[in-house]
Amino acid sequence: MARPPVETIADHLFFTTVFIEAFTPTARSMGTGFIINYPAQEGHRLVLITNKHVFDGAEQVAFTMPAAENTAEPASRGTRTLVTGFGAQTWVGHPDSGVDIGAMFFADVVKAMENGGAAPFYRGFRPEQLVTRDTANSLDSIEQITMIGYPNGLFDQSSMLPIARRGQTATPIFDDYNNLPAFLIDASVFPGSSGSPVVLYDRGTFTTRDGSTHSGSRMALLGVVAAVHTRQVNGVVQMVSAGIATFDDMIDLGIVFKASAIQETVFALHEANGLPLPLATVAHEELA
Repeated sequence: MARPPVETIADHLFFTTVFIEAFTPTARSMGTGFIINYPAQEGHRLVLITNKHVFDGAEQVAFTMPAAENTAEPASRGTRTLVTGFGAQTWVGHPDSGVDIGAMFFADVVKAMENGGAAPFYRGFRPEQLVTRDTANSLDSIEQITMIGYPNGLFDQSSMLPIARRGQTATPIFDDYNNLPAFLIDASVFPGSSGSPVVLYDRGTFTTRDGSTHSGSRMALLGVVAAVHTRQVNGVVQMVSAGIATFDDMIDLGIVFKASAIQETVFALHEANGLPLPLATVAHEELA
């Protein structure tokens, strides 16, 4: 069945993400990344955003994306490339150890997919879509959010598209949760969701903090999912003899690091590689 063209905001959101598999000598983990397309003298620089804990300790990382039928149309198949020799020289983390954001330049991965015979189909966020402090201050304390990713490694095996989920802010975006550049969302966050973009997306109409209703759509990149709050639960284990097991139970409160922290990480990536900052990019102080 032919699908409609990729043209709406919602369509584009499904092609912003990358499925990540990270391999250490003893384990495989999964996560989400997303692309921001920064302007540069040479045209543009693709930056992949995810979490530090997705890349930490990885020696090989596989990236999977929808394949392109052509520049305007995705194919009903995927494209995957494995990066060997992956390590600390490949990516940069946010300078603050308490801020779980990692970033890497992504053009070489895209080129490897193209050279392998299956170019990826993607739509990167633009840096001007990172939510500004002024926009955040115009939002209400509770707003609906959308996140895109691969919870528990799930995605559409036919179209290779990620999963979109909705929730709401659990702390105001304009506040810093626990004195970190972060806020909470009331949404189901599972392993594999780490690194998912969290966006403000309203279609048709939206209401601002002053109660006025506006026609049209709005979309802003609010941050990146990093973790979920848990609570300890005791349960009886029925085996040969009964015992008490303690395990963590997710309570559907996700921790999201803000757009300003994303921008700080991108600037650190450029500095670490001796590159000038992207063109016409706002300072992180101006972002929420």
